[in-house]
Amino acid sequence: MFVRYLGHSSFYLNTPKGTRIIMDPYSEYIPYDFPPLEADVVVMSHEHRDHNAAYRVKGNPMIVKRTAPYPMEHEFTIERTKETITFYGLPTNHDNFNGRRRGPNTVWHFFIEGVHFVHLGDLGHVLTEDQMVSIGKADVLFIPVGGKTTINPAEAGLVINQLNPNLVFPMHYHTDKIFTKGLTENTLEDFLMRMQDVDDQATMAFELTQETLPEGPRVIVLKYA
Repeated sequence: MFVRYLGHSSFYLNTPKGTRIIMDPYSEYIPYDFPPLEADVVVMSHEHRDHNAAYRVKGNPMIVKRTAPYPMEHEFTIERTKETITFYGLPTNHDNFNGRRRGPNTVWHFFIEGVHFVHLGDLGHVLTEDQMVSIGKADVLFIPVGGKTTINPAEAGLVINQLNPNLVFPMHYHTDKIFTKGLTENTLEDFLMRMQDVDDQATMAFELTQETLPEGPRVIVLKYA
């Protein structure tokens, strides 16, 4: 499986059968270079413009987003690849005040070739016991680490302990390009200094299989445009 970092909280995933998934595409409000990619499915954690810009994705993709205030299951069979994927949505909050400040957030997770992918979106709190049980063990975890509007590096460490992932892809952290947006306050380095196993790939993409998963948690650092 091929994972590419698109910047902020957005990732591109290409499955072994060729299904293309883009998670949390951001609008032009975020001054990274969003590539002109086609996708079969777009997954959106919540309706903020730095996460819901499906209009930027080419290929007329199917959209996975929150439709109810309770756990959801969306099953899609991709016509182009004949692959069937079920996306599980777990309602969470964008803050630690039951969503009163920043609204809802959805944790989307799904299985491909036996690998459990979990994208936390803009999670604003440590998971509850019920939420942790509902998600289960993550193999690949996409986690916000920038604080202010999401969990911070210390809280991210707690969530990693809760979900016990093999691979961790940090996202939604403070950079020079978005410092005026008021979305983050902690840098990637603030998070990495807390982690023991860090692999800086010095590239935008990473390939993985179930067989090559480390014991973990190993943090994979990818570049973005």
